Amino acid sequence: MQIQTDSPLNQHIEKLTKLLNRVGERSNPSVKSESSPFSDMLVGGLQRVNDMQNSAESQMEQLITGGDVNQAEVFTSVQKADMSFRMLVQIRNKLMQAYEEINSIRV
Repeated sequence: MQIQTDSPLNQHIEKLTKLLNRVGERSNPSVKSESSPFSDMLVGGLQRVNDMQNSAESQMEQLITGGDVNQAEVFTSVQKADMSFRMLVQIRNKLMQAYEEINSIRV
């Protein structure tokens, strides 16, 4: 069992980074090289969730192959990764809801 470094979450992180940079360029065309603190926060959060997922997968692989790892640690790691992913999905849902609300405002 090999851990994939080009996981779907990594692909989403790259796409989100590009999208946030484009949005930042549109909102402030004079600043093109800097990213906004909001986009940095989102991308950082995505990377932390991805790191947790990779860590949990690595620990599960060690447990299955007979490595020196405690079952309780693996369970805790998997639960942390699951909770962080669920939180990420809820944040995405709230962001989409806010976007739709802003998009529906008539000027």
